[in-house]
Amino acid sequence: MPNIEAYDRVAVKWGRARLAGPDPFPERGLVERLVAPLTPGGRVLDAGCGVGQPIGQYLVNRRFEVVGLDASGRMIEIARHAVPGAHFVRGDMRTAEFARSFHAIVAWDSVFHIPRDEHRAVFTRFGCWLKPGGRLLVSLGGSSSARLTSEMLGETFSYSAFEPDKAIGIIEDCGFDVESCEIDDPSSGGHIAVLAVRVEA
Repeated sequence: MPNIEAYDRVAVKWGRARLAGPDPFPERGLVERLVAPLTPGGRVLDAGCGVGQPIGQYLVNRRFEVVGLDASGRMIEIARHAVPGAHFVRGDMRTAEFARSFHAIVAWDSVFHIPRDEHRAVFTRFGCWLKPGGRLLVSLGGSSSARLTSEMLGETFSYSAFEPDKAIGIIEDCGFDVESCEIDDPSSGGHIAVLAVRVEA
């Protein structure tokens, strides 16, 4: 289970750290590729949005209708103040429900906090939330470990992943065509980024 209480405790420090350094938005190119085919005004879900920056803010600036979803109440509280142009919802991507569908979903550094045996169900839900032809950007751990732990800001967090080929196969089985899969951060256990499109019915 994701350590939600730990994320609540580190929310302020994590938000500051997320925007620190010479490149506070290293995944920007991938997010740009995700939304490049979309028309401004399209509806985008940031699943595991954290404090809403930088991804949610970027999408709002691009004039998309942005919904942020995160299980940490403290993260959501910060996000609502930081990115007032988006709508933020506290909830778990494994159980959340939405009345309207999305043109795109970004799930950056969030799915790998869920046990890998539940990843297939998460990707199935993403497919149900997307319009036919909707786009998905997801980052995943590139190692084949059911459970890894690491320390961050004085708290312990768990990670779970399949090897890239297995992860891609699951995404495809859930009704997506994979456009690209690349190693996003070789220093971080083979951290991969996947761009995919929901197959049209």
